[in-house]
Amino acid sequence: MKKKVVAMLMTTVMAISLAACGGSQEPADAAAPEEGTAAQETETAPEEEGDTVAEGEPHVFGYTCMDLTNPFHIAMRDEFKAVIEGNGDIFIDVDGKNDQTKQNDAIEDMITQGIEVLFLNPVDAASVQPALESCEAKGIKVVNVDSGVADTSKIATYISSDNREAGRQCGESIVERYPDGCNICLIDNPLADSVVERVAGLEEAIDGTECKIIDRKSYSTMDAVLGDVEDLLQANSDIDVLWGLNDDFGLIMLGAVESAGLQDEIDVYSVDGSPSGKTSVQNGGMYATAAQSPVGIADKAIECAYTLLEGGTVDAYYALPTTLVTPDNVADNVPDKWN
Repeated sequence: MKKKVVAMLMTTVMAISLAACGGSQEPADAAAPEEGTAAQETETAPEEEGDTVAEGEPHVFGYTCMDLTNPFHIAMRDEFKAVIEGNGDIFIDVDGKNDQTKQNDAIEDMITQGIEVLFLNPVDAASVQPALESCEAKGIKVVNVDSGVADTSKIATYISSDNREAGRQCGESIVERYPDGCNICLIDNPLADSVVERVAGLEEAIDGTECKIIDRKSYSTMDAVLGDVEDLLQANSDIDVLWGLNDDFGLIMLGAVESAGLQDEIDVYSVDGSPSGKTSVQNGGMYATAAQSPVGIADKAIECAYTLLEGGTVDAYYALPTTLVTPDNVADNVPDKWN
């Protein structure tokens, strides 16, 4: 009877997952798992109240991110999907749409669909708390990815790029390019832990130098970003550097700079190392992007998830390295692919 229920669940879940992904988008090719990682770690662990999943029945994994229009989150989603479904398990993904209330509702929905592990990239580090408590109550293991939650007691592990180092790499490059000092404007996002860390790293790198942050805007919606950048340019005629919290922002900043005819006067920095970001650096657009790997984060998260399902232990935090991509090394960083 249980196998019939799981089979019905699998059919329903896959249909919902396809709808959330847009249906027609094919997953990126997945790298073959290394020995001892997710593909080998498929034994099941006891569920709550003494119930056990029969060997061979599929596990059910959920994924939700803050914004599934972001190429970084799409690349991560595609790797989750390719590897998990390649293992014969079920994968559900839902876009948080930059709205924590909607994301919390989506998580509750996935809980009713029987997820055992949630890969979570929260919209708001603090306001995701009710969803974390619901997962805890149901015994669902939460693997936090890319941007952290406020209450780490509710998660099994947190896996991200070393976001503070990414910001620091940008800051060190700025100081090197402007030894006599410069004026920096930026867009940040105080709700996203990953961005808070990036800004902190940037501030640490320029501390004690003549490079100063003279103005900033806080992210509200993608529709407002271009207007925010134009406001920064109009209010600050002495800008030397614009810093964007990711490549999407960096490329919008670059467009505004070019529209104002200031591309020879202002350097644009960002974080991500997306194919579009690195290609821009290669073509003389943005000056630099601190490259991270969504595929690497997803693969580590999958490895941890299967370990947890087997009853194993994982570290509380994994910080994956970043690389600053500039005109000097962009050719060595495969511009048309994620690192």
